[in-house]
Amino acid sequence: MPIVQIEALPQAPGVDVAQALRTLCGQVAELLGEEPSGTWATWRTVEHYVEGSDGPATQPVSTHPPIVRVIAYEGRDRGRVAELLVRTAEVLAHELRLEDGNVFVLYDEAQPGRLYTGGEVVGR
Repeated sequence: MPIVQIEALPQAPGVDVAQALRTLCGQVAELLGEEPSGTWATWRTVEHYVEGSDGPATQPVSTHPPIVRVIAYEGRDRGRVAELLVRTAEVLAHELRLEDGNVFVLYDEAQPGRLYTGGEVVGR
């Protein structure tokens, strides 16, 4: 049940954001050994993104990394979480035509009783 939320500047011409999300969902599901339909991804294009005093109108390849938040149910060991962080960053850098390392990824765990999905509160 991972959910990947991405916020980024408008992308360069020719970058297919929808395809990037499909590829990312497939890669995350594969890594976790889950069905692809259980991995969700959303994209928000931000109008203003300033790094220091630099505020470009479109996504630079080496600065202003897309900000990614992965939300998943707790219980994965640190090694698996690290793999997920790296895979997410690598896939997005490749799909968005960014320099390696120009993606910021945060992993948040949903705890029992603090997640509603499928008609119920999970782990309560």
